[in-house]
Amino acid sequence: MRTVQRAQKIGPPTTDTELRFQRCTWCSTVVFRTVLLCPTCSSTELRWSRSPGHGTVSSAVEVRRKGQRPRMVAVVELADGVRMRCLVEGVSGGAVTPFGASVSVVEVASDGIPVFRLDPVRGERW
Repeated sequence: MRTVQRAQKIGPPTTDTELRFQRCTWCSTVVFRTVLLCPTCSSTELRWSRSPGHGTVSSAVEVRRKGQRPRMVAVVELADGVRMRCLVEGVSGGAVTPFGASVSVVEVASDGIPVFRLDPVRGERW
């Protein structure tokens, strides 16, 4: 019996700041949780991909629950074209997350929801 060593790790994220997702090779559907079958076409041809973790805010809403501090839930479009729901840190209470704001991943929470932080604003010259 021979042991095969893989050069690249496959599977779900191995660190708290790594964003990985599965992409179906048949229909290109993106899935952020571990599944055996594509939810769109039921194919088993799913490949793990790594995301750089940078993107822009597409939409955001502040969620308030009794007994908890407000959270900013946003949809972020990653640099590789994938849109995902996540939490955004660094927004003071009552402030609105600007549409198109640049964000970077900080961590992936234990429940699998990524947490992003607003990138510093770069001054533009007119």
